[in-house]
Amino acid sequence: MAGRLVGETVDNRGQRAYVLTLTAREQHIKRERATSNICSNQGLLALGSAVYMSVLGKSGMQEVANLCYQKAHYAASEISKIKGYGLCFTEPFFHEFALCCPKPAAEINAHLLEHDIIGGYDLANDYPSLPNHMLIAVTEMNSKEEIDMLLEVLKEASHD
Repeated sequence: MAGRLVGETVDNRGQRAYVLTLTAREQHIKRERATSNICSNQGLLALGSAVYMSVLGKSGMQEVANLCYQKAHYAASEISKIKGYGLCFTEPFFHEFALCCPKPAAEINAHLLEHDIIGGYDLANDYPSLPNHMLIAVTEMNSKEEIDMLLEVLKEASHD
């Protein structure tokens, strides 16, 4: 499509990354014909969601929600058994939980990244008083093997 510029660069870990830039000239095109404005992006998200839900079928969303819940609670329970880690709050949760860590979340996330695991959200970014806290999200996309790998690497990270 006209107006798209693609460049190749290197990210902060030295891995190849691509950058897509759209020119501003398309902002004056009518919404129905636009290829890069917010309306077409919203339409793409809506279309993707509709396709996903249609593939899931009648009971699929309920099954996905149950998988998210079960896997997140498995992860939270197992992580809580690792010395130095624990759930920060006792309130019920669905697929995200705040994890108290034995050291700053940024350090733990750096260790996880060395093992190709994207860690939890460092809550100190928004709440400076929570430097040893991270938000973990587990969905239907995370396998038990991936969760178990996270557990092993978290154990390693607490001993560094």
